[in-house]
Amino acid sequence: MNKRLLALAVLSPLAGAAQAQTSVTLYGLVDEGVMLNTNNKVTVNGVNVGGRQLLVDSVSGTNGSRWGLRGSEDLGGGLKTIFTLESGINVSNGQFGQGNTPFGRQAFVGLSSDSLGTVTLGRQYTSIKDYVGPYGFAITYGGSITEHVANTDDVNDVFRLNNTIKYTSPNINGLVFGGAVGLGGVAGQISQASAYMLGATYNSGPIGVGVGYEFFKNPTATNGILNTNVSGLQPLNSFNAGYLGTNPASSQQNFAVGGSYTIGATIFGAVYSNTKYLNIGAFHGATATINNFEVNAKYQFTQALYAAVDYNYTKGNAVSGNTGDQHYNQFSAKLDYALSARTDAYLLGTVQQASGTNSLGTAAVADIGNLGDSSNNRQAVIRVAIRHRF
Repeated sequence: MNKRLLALAVLSPLAGAAQAQTSVTLYGLVDEGVMLNTNNKVTVNGVNVGGRQLLVDSVSGTNGSRWGLRGSEDLGGGLKTIFTLESGINVSNGQFGQGNTPFGRQAFVGLSSDSLGTVTLGRQYTSIKDYVGPYGFAITYGGSITEHVANTDDVNDVFRLNNTIKYTSPNINGLVFGGAVGLGGVAGQISQASAYMLGATYNSGPIGVGVGYEFFKNPTATNGILNTNVSGLQPLNSFNAGYLGTNPASSQQNFAVGGSYTIGATIFGAVYSNTKYLNIGAFHGATATINNFEVNAKYQFTQALYAAVDYNYTKGNAVSGNTGDQHYNQFSAKLDYALSARTDAYLLGTVQQASGTNSLGTAAVADIGNLGDSSNNRQAVIRVAIRHRF
């Protein structure tokens, strides 16, 4: 069935609105695989003893499974109305993704001009994801089990901000720039949980570069960047729970820059990021700083087969005594084979080693992707999966 016709059928209760659209398209992606975690957190009598875990997984792959609707209406003169409603899906159990949030991936409407750019309003991605993320391994190749520790820097596409007004420029000879403001929406406290972001990217021939800056006030408050799902505050781990738990940081600041260079069948990439948790109440107003240094590469063997590798070093600076002085070395690799234009199969793996003292003042433990604390400082995850786009 034609995607547009199917989308109209799905939206039959809103048929009048749907008919007014120039186009409405149903789209999606299913990424499901078998995953082995060598050191999942297992607590016995209050002690984290760890253990191997084998499961069918839909949320930790190269792409999170999702379906969505996007549409546009031509208003004339190079101006059009656009909208996107996109929902994450946990294929393994049928639940919504993003903390069980319907349309939790994206939900926005706006106006787009060929000459002036695009303004959108709603639940949207952030500037570092848009402008720096494409140069990182996680968004481009690996997904959440290859992201920087706890994705504190927003280089992977995990963060979404509610109540957002966003601007994106047109492409000007390879240059695209933009920014966004997040309105916290708290009555009587107009700046609480607010945010502002800026970013830009430039592509010319084999070279691409991107930069982004983000500032989030009250990141753990309702509608703050870490608390935008219906399930509430995103799970914290020992890497940063000491900064965001009781008496949390009053704000979070992210800066990131990335780039890539293409030589024949090989693409080299690199990303640097800096995250600061500012005015941490639990540490008498101190600031915690986290730096990430990433290098990655992809080689296209044939039109159907490619391999990609990545190394990332994460360094947290001490906040009080040794607390926060933590180090993470992480290696990831992927082998991907396209079975057709829409379906591919892949083998993906990440190994990580931690050292130092975490934000809670205890020994740092490995923490790959969104899987939570392991039982000690070493962890590996291997995934075999199939991905289909529609």
